[in-house]
Amino acid sequence: MPERKRILGSVLTIVFFATVMVVVPALPAAFAHGGMQPPAADFGGKKASLFVKVDPPVVTNLSQPIFISARFFDENTNENFKEVTYRIFFEKDGKEIPIQTEGGGKYGGQGLFYDPQGDLEIKVVPKDMPVATAKGVEEIQYGGIWNMGAPINVEGPIFTEPGLYNLFVEIHTVGTTRTQVDPILKYDIWVTPGREEMIDVAEGQQIKVRNYYGAIDNSSYEPETKTIEFSMPFDWSSDIVSRVGMLHTEVFIPKSMSDFNKQSLNATVNGISVPVAVDTYTLDNTIVHFSISKTNLANIAGKVVSENITPDRAVFALSPPTSEIKVAQVATNSQNYKISLTWPEQLFPEQPMVFGIRMTDNSDMPVSVATYELVIVDKDGNEVARSGGVTTPEGLSSQDVKFASQGPFTVRLEKINASNEFVQSSVMVVPEFAVGIATIAAALAIGTVIGAMRASFFSRVE
Repeated sequence: MPERKRILGSVLTIVFFATVMVVVPALPAAFAHGGMQPPAADFGGKKASLFVKVDPPVVTNLSQPIFISARFFDENTNENFKEVTYRIFFEKDGKEIPIQTEGGGKYGGQGLFYDPQGDLEIKVVPKDMPVATAKGVEEIQYGGIWNMGAPINVEGPIFTEPGLYNLFVEIHTVGTTRTQVDPILKYDIWVTPGREEMIDVAEGQQIKVRNYYGAIDNSSYEPETKTIEFSMPFDWSSDIVSRVGMLHTEVFIPKSMSDFNKQSLNATVNGISVPVAVDTYTLDNTIVHFSISKTNLANIAGKVVSENITPDRAVFALSPPTSEIKVAQVATNSQNYKISLTWPEQLFPEQPMVFGIRMTDNSDMPVSVATYELVIVDKDGNEVARSGGVTTPEGLSSQDVKFASQGPFTVRLEKINASNEFVQSSVMVVPEFAVGIATIAAALAIGTVIGAMRASFFSRVE
């Protein structure tokens, strides 16, 4: 099969995959891309949470500044904790990239940052230099630096290469800088600079791949089966698989390739079938989302390693469906957002099922880098699954969900764009045999509930 690949251009994209390492009390894993908010911790009787966000989601060159914001706050009151000292450093390929803070007195050089209001914003300027440095005004007690409410400039070898970075955030002081938090709260966040690459396929057509794990090193198109395939380095045997929240790649296919303009497509990763979300509603492209959840990713990794299926790379493939899977859709509004939820018309237990999310504002403009949490509730009101995510620049996202049993469930989209707004709808999981449209209609007719109470989380500093 002849290889035809031509990279026409690349764009640096920032996406978050986050896991919580050590928090008191211990927190379950949390993740998102573009931003993250792990589950809250009990902190002196308050519901403490850390929210971290990257802006902008897409930058056009390696020298463009990237803003990283952090906020440590009480979820019950939406009020920041005061006198917060953060320690921040990065890691790439197992090698630490410390930030040498200048202006921190005897504590200088330890990467300590301070904000009396609990908000932190650093401006990362990628530069090819030996170490990362930051300058600011010293807080006299603990030695953290700040910039009087403006972003703190950090220059150094951060985001200068494709691939996974770790961003480590530690909370050292809260309420006063005279006393250190014991134990220190620690968060480990995957930050991955990705690329958008154009690949030649059928009859002079090109597709765009938005990839978050490194440069595509191989691609091909098989005319007989109309199969698009591309790959990138990925170590399936490493702990990356257990630590990232999901494997997420987006493919933009021109509408002129009509065989791919379907509600569903055949998709594989390393030859293993996976569900994908397909958005056919944009004008120029069909957008395909590979959004493989942590559980499904672990299952795939086990098979890839045990059967030696190209364990040193991730190989993605797409082809037209042999039989198209119909999709159910519910469109509803919260106070400030219009949400469209899609899922396969037939939901079966014990199989990964993809839920697609499309988010716009009330003027129908896509909402980019909007965080959310997708929650599944059973018929008895018990929460059975929760996963975080963030929208792409096109206002799209997706999650794969596995239902443990059949019956009615509620699917809820919460904390929309870091607010208290939510929407929800009911779905029916059925045994694995054909169901009638009446069953689906009955499930959808249970209704959609809209939640509001918008809350502002960040005051952007330019």
